[in-house]
Amino acid sequence: MKKFFSDFDSFFNNDFDSMFNQPLRIVGETKTEKGQDSSGTWTKKTFTSNDGSYRVTTFYKTSDYTGVNKTDLSTKIGDMKAELESCVEKQEFEKAAELRDKIKEIESNKEKIENLKKELEIAVKEQNFEKAIELRDSLKELEK
Repeated sequence: MKKFFSDFDSFFNNDFDSMFNQPLRIVGETKTEKGQDSSGTWTKKTFTSNDGSYRVTTFYKTSDYTGVNKTDLSTKIGDMKAELESCVEKQEFEKAAELRDKIKEIESNKEKIENLKKELEIAVKEQNFEKAIELRDSLKELEK
């Protein structure tokens, strides 16, 4: 068995170990897409190497309605503003206008949304699910 590995190493000029001890660096571009559906927000990131031979996609979802605190709303607005800027750069003005209007609406309802989220969190902790349903639906209406 030792002879086999010795022959194997010599086949690769004793550089076999060094091939796996060096970090792999791939240069490319990452594309990020974000969206929202009835169960929360989602983010999809796709990295593609410059030559197209390597591609990795990650997809994750987060719920908008459980354990939400004040910074989540600010983060959501920040993400929407970043998406708006991206749309403007891509000259997707229709989508940019929709985002602008959504941002304005959320900002104008920010305090009400934050209060409803706190009430929702309390209702869930108290297992008052009927009230939680009403609060969830109210939040969905305000955050459309």
